[in-house]
Amino acid sequence: MNGPLVVIAPLPQVLPRGRERVELQRDHARRAVWASAAAQGSPIAELRKDSEDVPQPSRGWHWSLSHSPARVAGTVWPSSIGVDVEERRDIRPDLVDRILDAEELALFAARGEDGFLRTWTGKEALLKEFGVGLQALSRCRIVRVAAQELEMRFDDLPRIVHQRLFADHVVSVCTPEGVQPSFVVYERPLESRREVAS
Repeated sequence: MNGPLVVIAPLPQVLPRGRERVELQRDHARRAVWASAAAQGSPIAELRKDSEDVPQPSRGWHWSLSHSPARVAGTVWPSSIGVDVEERRDIRPDLVDRILDAEELALFAARGEDGFLRTWTGKEALLKEFGVGLQALSRCRIVRVAAQELEMRFDDLPRIVHQRLFADHVVSVCTPEGVQPSFVVYERPLESRREVAS
C-alpha cells in the first residue's frame, strides 16, 4: 500500500432541506469512507466519534470525512488522517483575512493564486489529522506552496498537505507520514454502504 485512497463523490442533485439535508450529507460522506476502506482492504468496522466529535479508530484504522454543498470525501489509513473538500465560490474579504495572514497571502500571490480555498481545506485537513477543532486554527501555518501540496506547521510539527485541485472544488488530505495519497472521483453519488463494500 503506497498511501491513503481518498474517495470523492457528488451528492444527489435534489437534496432535502434542514436537518434532513445534513443527515444525508453525513450518510454520503460515510459511504465515501466505506468505499475507501473496501478498496484498501481495511477491516474498519463502526465509524464512531468521541464526545468532542473526533473520529475514533476502528480496528486500528483511522478515518476522516468531509462534505460540502455538492460533494463528499472520505478516507481511511492506519495512522491519523484528515480530509476536507470545498466548492470554489466567491469569498468575503473579511473571511480571507481571518484564514490567511500576510505571509501566507504573499506565498500564494507569488504563484498568481488567491489561495483561500487551498488554505481553508489544507488547514481543515491538518486540524482533523490532529483531532482538534477550529479553535486551533491559529496554530496552523503555511510555510511553502507548491502546485499540489502545502508545507505546513501545526505548532512546531511539520506536515505536508496533499491537494487535488478541480475546476469547481478542492480536496486536501493530511497524514503524519506525508505519504502521497491517491484520489478516486466518482461521477455519480455512492450507493448504500452494502453496495459500496461489495
